[in-house]
Amino acid sequence: MDSWISVVGSLNVDLTFRVPSFPVPGETLIAAEAVTSFGGKGGNQAIAAKRAGAKVRMIGCLGDDEQAIQYRVRLGEEGIDCAGVMRTEGRTGVASIALNDDGENTIIVDPGANFQLTPGKVANLEHLFRGSVVTLLQLECPIESVVMAARLARDAGSLVVLNPSPWNARVIEGDIPCDILVLNEGEAAAMSPAALDHFLSSGDRTGIVTRGALPTQIFMGEKIQEIAPPTISPVDTVGAGDTFAGVFSASLAEGKEVLDSVRIANCAAALATLQEGAQEAIPYKDAIMEMMLRQSASS
Repeated sequence: MDSWISVVGSLNVDLTFRVPSFPVPGETLIAAEAVTSFGGKGGNQAIAAKRAGAKVRMIGCLGDDEQAIQYRVRLGEEGIDCAGVMRTEGRTGVASIALNDDGENTIIVDPGANFQLTPGKVANLEHLFRGSVVTLLQLECPIESVVMAARLARDAGSLVVLNPSPWNARVIEGDIPCDILVLNEGEAAAMSPAALDHFLSSGDRTGIVTRGALPTQIFMGEKIQEIAPPTISPVDTVGAGDTFAGVFSASLAEGKEVLDSVRIANCAAALATLQEGAQEAIPYKDAIMEMMLRQSASS
């Protein structure tokens, strides 16, 4: 069976500033460097899944500007099916990223065309969900459209993976059908342990909490398991979470179990922090498998 994945999400142009530290209110900092690149959680996760070996369909919106044309070309060069990437009036989404000397980042996003991905447009692409083993979702597009995509994916028999970032409290209400929830520490803290337990117990869901250098936690049924990531010295953490989600989904689409998929995604996310940039740093399958072998030998 072909390991098709449908990724529904954002497509942004990133402007990254490298700074010694994050500015405090009223402070002006001089950046050591400013770099323009392609990003957005949807685009990043689609590329991560593709480089990990999956066949990927991207569903999202770009604007009518020159950057939209360039981004579509970029996705095509990666081998991603762009039949679900729609052109809309206005500007392509943009993100302003500050990256400090410790590899940490803060991000401000102007959604732009991403907010033109309406539930109606998603419904018109119902055929793209058929045949997808996994559907991967985030929250940089209207949440009503994410709910629509999740329902269509479920109806098509697709496994639904939700990465609720940026955080939206409606996730707690449980109105987004999903099978696996992939959170970072901040998102997990926003839910609270009780809310997370309630959410996961509704519909027999699996929860995964990534914690940077600390072991990734996996909540399955009443069990909590931990899988440690490789020990590395990060250069740039931008896109590491997206790399995890995309590679994790690609592994699931290949038929691997959740725990093995977490191990693979941990290695991929670690590799993504060793280079600057989001999409530029996303590793390919050969590098991920090599890291897996090194991790197994050291454990």
